[in-house]
Amino acid sequence: MQNDFLLIRSYGSGNALARVQSDPLVSGLKDLNQSAEKLIYAPGAAITIEQPKYLLVSYDDTDALLNAQEIKRQMGCKIICLGSDIYNLDRYVAIAEIADLFVMPTLLHKEILQSAVWVDVIVVPESVDSIALPQGTSELPVQRTNQICWFGYPESFDKAFKYIFNKAVDRSRIPRSQFGFITSSNVTEGIPHIPFHENTFYEVTRNYSHTLLSHFVFDGHINSYAKSPNKLITSLVRGMVPLVSKTKHYEEIMRHYNLESLMFANGHDLVELLRNVDAERDHNTFDIAAISNDLQMTYSPQNNAHIFLNAIG
Repeated sequence: MQNDFLLIRSYGSGNALARVQSDPLVSGLKDLNQSAEKLIYAPGAAITIEQPKYLLVSYDDTDALLNAQEIKRQMGCKIICLGSDIYNLDRYVAIAEIADLFVMPTLLHKEILQSAVWVDVIVVPESVDSIALPQGTSELPVQRTNQICWFGYPESFDKAFKYIFNKAVDRSRIPRSQFGFITSSNVTEGIPHIPFHENTFYEVTRNYSHTLLSHFVFDGHINSYAKSPNKLITSLVRGMVPLVSKTKHYEEIMRHYNLESLMFANGHDLVELLRNVDAERDHNTFDIAAISNDLQMTYSPQNNAHIFLNAIG
């Protein structure tokens, strides 16, 4: 039986984009009674498929893109490329030689990419990251501890946040033990480091009442300016109060939920936020549980799959 949609991918679900984009899209399409499947294989392995109507592939999966090019040549199916981060446009321009359509997570991503390619670009938001609320896991509400976590890739810290974080902590006079950095490697001295793993994130974050998000729009990287809000959504769905750098897509969500008083644009703002952290007050003032429920509905796989189907006609 021919699948309408077939996702091919040469990496597993430990990849962040797999968790917020390709896996939820396939799941959502199935929930909407679409014929959709995924084929996960080891890089370099030979794959055999039946001809799909649409072949889904992620922009960062070089091996799958090479396979998609050959599959299109042999079978004539259309390639839909799932895009996200824009570190530069060269990669996307090259993919546009074989792709029939790009899917990007925000309107700004679409506008940036559409300026450089002739292929149509549509917008489908990224879904809630499964690390924020794993299926089949007993509920572990975050504790009101005044502990603050930062999570992400080390390079996210190194782009610009490293310039203000340590001085902000010193000036706020918050003990460094009150922070925790959940990432693949230790990025700054004196701050407790917790290794990141998608299977343990939910459990370890129960110890943190707040989260610190630190993408700066003026760090010289177009990707920071266009950064999708998935990390903010992850924090809120997990139940943590977010202290958020003032980037475009973070700000849109923060204002929508009346959380704009928790944003910072520079080190001085961050010092004031850190000095005023109060877990009991913040969780009572900002109804994080209600926001979490709303985000889970808004960015559900089914809702995003519906947006996707409407966009491709």
